[in-house]
Parts: sequence; structure tokens; C-alpha cells
Amino acid sequence: MAGRLSIFAGSGELVPHAVVAAKAAGYKVQVLALTPRDDLAGVKVVSADIANPLGIIWSLKIFRTSHIIMAGGIHLPDKARQDLIRFAAGADADADAAEAIAVPVGDAALAGLAGVLKKMTGAELVGIEEIAPELLAGRGHICGPEPDQGVEQSWRQALETAKVIGAMDIGQAAVLSGMRVIAVEDIGGTDDLITRVGDLARAGLAGDGSTPLVLAKAMKPQQPGFADLPSIGPTTVENCASNGISIIAVEAGRSLIVNRASVADLADKHAITVVGVSLDDG
Repeated sequence: MAGRLSIFAGSGELVPHAVVAAKAAGYKVQVLALTPRDDLAGVKVVSADIANPLGIIWSLKIFRTSHIIMAGGIHLPDKARQDLIRFAAGADADADAAEAIAVPVGDAALAGLAGVLKKMTGAELVGIEEIAPELLAGRGHICGPEPDQGVEQSWRQALETAKVIGAMDIGQAAVLSGMRVIAVEDIGGTDDLITRVGDLARAGLAGDGSTPLVLAKAMKPQQPGFADLPSIGPTTVENCASNGISIIAVEAGRSLIVNRASVADLADKHAITVVGVSLDDG
């Protein structure tokens, strides 16, 4: 499938891995950086302004892009999302305020971009797992200490909670203590969620030691596979260790583990259990 690949790059550890994997797969690669990146040596990096979608289309055409991947975290204010979605729908960007309020602005609503990008550039949007399948989390114990008996129900409930908030296009993650929901991800992202949980634990409101704090990440039910699959990496493990979370559960086959060797080393160091869970297992 190798061709000419443009990577829409946000923040985080996934982007350099995507570049390496794409080049190893034989692609000619350019990066459209939606946030500043100074860690991408040996590849063409173009600064991309999400407020100028026609400029992005031009960059895709000039590069003769055949495939597009989205990698890394991208945080857009509602106005930027609304303008982007209108562009994807072919709507007038000067629509009145009442119409603007009616435009959905969640991540899943951005799925319409695939069609307009295909129409205007001929490029196909693909998931990063298509060029780097080793990133996908499998089922069962992945790394860190073997889990204690009796905690499976807690991490399944955490994953189900993440699915519920995902269906509302709020976030991809939730933290539970036993069967009690402690906090869920919002627009601030997973790192912010973990920090909030740590603040609650330090205030004595969560994580008293009788039940472990469980972080679960799951793909939104309505989310297209090419857009922002839930992921964890070394930073996730470090943040969990600093904030009292001792189990990380990810949706098997629909979540990514970035820098797996480092994740495993840190999971062992901090006694963080990482598991892949499929809700289809019953």
C-alpha cells in the first residue's frame, strides 16, 4: 500500500513512531504539524493551520498525497471545530449564530473530513495501525505485575464507563475505585484526568488502598478508526504512578501502546498493571 503519506501531527509520543513506521513501510512522508514539533528529524515538516483548510488541501496536493494518517493529540476550540465541520459539509463559513450552535463539535463529528479530503485530493484516510500493527493492544495481561484476583470486574466497569462517555463524545477514559466512578475524561484530555484523580487521592477522597484506582481507555462507539484511537505510552504510566493509579485497562484491538518496551519497563518499575480488555468477551 506504500505511496505518498501525509501525517496530520498533533502532540504526544505517537507522532515520531508514526513517521518511523511509515518510512519503514516504504512511504514518502511529509508531516503537517498542527502543533509545533522539533523532534522529527529526517522528514519534511510543514506547519499547518487548522483555521486555513484550503492551505492544508494545497499542501496535500503539492505533495501528491495518496494516504493520510492522523496521529497525536489535537485540541480545538469549539469555533475552530465548527468552521472545520462546515468546511467538510460545504457550508457557508459565515452562517448565522443560531446555525453555528446547531453544528456538532465533538471528535466523532470530524469523520466527515474523510469524504471531503478524498474528493478534493484523492487521498485515503487510514488508521496508523495499518502501517504499524504492532501498536495495537492485545487481550489479557500486557505488562507490569500480574493483576490480583477480583479486580477484573472493576476494570471492565471502568471500560464500560469510558464507552458511555465516548458515546456522548466527551472523552475516551474513566477512572474507577472498585465499582465507583472517580472521574472521567473531558476536553482536557487523559493527562488532565490523571492529575485530577491524583488531587482527589491526595485530598483523601479516592484511593484509600482497599481497592486499586483503575484507568480505562476505550474507542468511542461512533468514532472512525482513522481518527485518534485511544493510546497510552511511557508518559501515561509515569503520570499514573505519580497520581495513585495502579491499573491501566485499554480496549483490546482498538487501542494503541506507544513505545511498548518503555511502557513495560516503567510498568515493572512502578508496579503498574497494564491489561487489554475486550467487552465482547462477556
